Amino acid sequence: MVLLSAVKVCSRICVSGKTQKEVAEWCLCSDRQVRNWCHEDTNISVSNLYSLADCLECKPEDLLVSVPMPERKE
Repeated sequence: MVLLSAVKVCSRICVSGKTQKEVAEWCLCSDRQVRNWCHEDTNISVSNLYSLADCLECKPEDLLVSVPMPERKE
């Protein structure tokens, strides 16, 4: 399973020199959503992923991490 990496997002925001508020405005989402992206690996919509990558001047795959699928409860 591929998720948005909180560590990668935080790192890219710091390197970019942009504030979380500026990233939120660019991505047309809330400040809270950007904070969530920075605090935990999470699912992200394709449109938000591409907007975020564009804002941070990187490729979308630079912001993703592969994690094992959770085991199914039977």
